[in-house]
Amino acid sequence: MSPQKIHLDEPAVRVELSRVRFPKICPVCGAQASILSRITLSSRGPNYLNRAWDPYYSSYGSARQKLPQPKLRVIPMYVCEDHYHTDDGVERYKTCCFIIDGFAMAFFFFGLLFLGDAFYRGRPIPFWSMTFSAFFAFSMFLTWIAFRPNALQRAVRIVGFDPGLQNILLVFKDKSYRDTVIQDNPMSTELVSWIVKPDS
Repeated sequence: MSPQKIHLDEPAVRVELSRVRFPKICPVCGAQASILSRITLSSRGPNYLNRAWDPYYSSYGSARQKLPQPKLRVIPMYVCEDHYHTDDGVERYKTCCFIIDGFAMAFFFFGLLFLGDAFYRGRPIPFWSMTFSAFFAFSMFLTWIAFRPNALQRAVRIVGFDPGLQNILLVFKDKSYRDTVIQDNPMSTELVSWIVKPDS
């Protein structure tokens, strides 16, 4: 089979990480920015538009190759004070969410047992069933908040990168910010509307 040309839903910007310089404009709201934030990029993750870029993907089967720990890169980007986000304590918060979710699922299971017993005996819905269900729903809501992308990650989406993390594909929510990045970095950025997927 010949390589396949894939058109992107919206144009992305191919960025050379070692040379690009982002403007002092907040990509979220467009205001003047002076605080340096960061987006952490890992070589292991679902952000590959092309599976051949994934160093853990094997074209000879679904099993992934056993390679060293994934590479990490940090993308520095200026944001305003309102949209500054720090990763301090985020992993601990996510771990707590997992633990709470485990207890919530157990309580929810017991709540379903109480609910089934009430229906079987023709009794009113027990208060504990509603309480356990509400606790489960609340824990799921907190988990959604913990794991959803922050404002910066929603404004600047990483949609692909090469195995060496030298070049990445970014989709900017604010088109004027995207144009400014390209204008300020003519030698290290390129607007991409399609990619070529080699044989897998």
